[in-house]
Amino acid sequence: MIELLKGFPSNVVAIACHGDVSRQDYDDVLIPAVEKALQSNSIVRLLYVVAREFAGYDAGAAWEVF
Repeated sequence: MIELLKGFPSNVVAIACHGDVSRQDYDDVLIPAVEKALQSNSIVRLLYVVAREFAGYDAGAAWEVF
């Protein structure tokens, strides 16, 4: 699961990964957040926090990472 973190400037997409991260997480959470940030910022920074309970990526998510 990907969780959007709040309280960051509009040019920062901050997320935390918990449990298993799937391609659906990328499609539903990360990509829309980045696209929204790019609408008002020419440069977007990503803060990617791997939580203690992070278990890994499924095959679809791993493909998105690489």
